[in-house]
Amino acid sequence: MTDQALILLVDDEPDILTLYQTALVQAGFQVITAANGAEAIETAKQKHPSLILIDVKMPVMDGVEAAIKIRENPETANSKIVFLTAFSDPAKPEVDVKAAKEIGALDFIKKGIPLTELVDKVRQYLTL
Repeated sequence: MTDQALILLVDDEPDILTLYQTALVQAGFQVITAANGAEAIETAKQKHPSLILIDVKMPVMDGVEAAIKIRENPETANSKIVFLTAFSDPAKPEVDVKAAKEIGALDFIKKGIPLTELVDKVRQYLTL
């Protein structure tokens, strides 16, 4: 069931894509990738992933703009979206979470969490 879920992983850092993709594939998920928000929008329209894990800060189009466009498209409006980021303002950590919730994202994950925790979170998101 969730092990056959298709995950769209979006990040401009090849090392992050490889690391997270490997962990998710080893956990039994199918994973496709995109290097920026514009690619993410097109891939989401074509592949209809079960979950989109998308970096916030990227060139071409950032994750927030991409998530808004994914929400605006009737074909992808109901996509489950979770933001990934290495950036956060320590003085105002709630700002990122608030922005994510306003767009309709399920959560906001900081890069660098243990891979087992990432896999566990992905399983939880897929049951929502």
